[in-house]
Amino acid sequence: MTTELHRISEIANRNVIVQNLAHLIDEASLLAIHRRMDGRKAKGIDKVNKAEYAENLNENIGRLVLRMKRQAYQPQPSRRVYIDKPGSSKKRSLGSSCYKDKLVENRVAEILSAIYEPKFHEFSYGFRPGKNCHQAVKKLIGCIRKNVRYVVEADIRSFFDTIDHEWMLRFLEHDIADKKFIDLIRKMLKADVLDEGKLLEHEAGSPQGSLCKA
Repeated sequence: MTTELHRISEIANRNVIVQNLAHLIDEASLLAIHRRMDGRKAKGIDKVNKAEYAENLNENIGRLVLRMKRQAYQPQPSRRVYIDKPGSSKKRSLGSSCYKDKLVENRVAEILSAIYEPKFHEFSYGFRPGKNCHQAVKKLIGCIRKNVRYVVEADIRSFFDTIDHEWMLRFLEHDIADKKFIDLIRKMLKADVLDEGKLLEHEAGSPQGSLCKA
């Protein structure tokens, strides 16, 4: 974690509202994310992969950051695909973003992680850095061996598909006082979806498959 993200974590850990986050999405941070990106990931609707984006990397990153500074950045629609849901005949929908949008999503996810990681309980394993389902299972087995009488399993039906955008943004505003950063997340949540050739407005929910949106 960079010095700036460490500073944000320290502020968040004191339950102080964090500010001035949008400027952290700059050329250096996006270039660093580009170097870490998996070039085998599915393409978005622009059909551009990591290698193709890298052909004019500095110019592409520069234009992207300039649009964000002007608040003219608008995420492209994500491409919706369906995969089998294990143990069920149902399908799970995933959203594949354009490459440039993936760079921004990853940086936003890093910043959000810096803010919220200090607030999470140690026993929370979902979608966290350094945490995985195998650790959760190991912890559960350890608990069961301590004379546990019952286990409760609960799930929220279609949670990702039904997230209320405005409530999500209000939740973020409880910890974040940066209008530009919040507006960027609003744009990401509201970005349209291309589903089997049809362009759909996105008034609720968050596509799974995006580091920030999921």
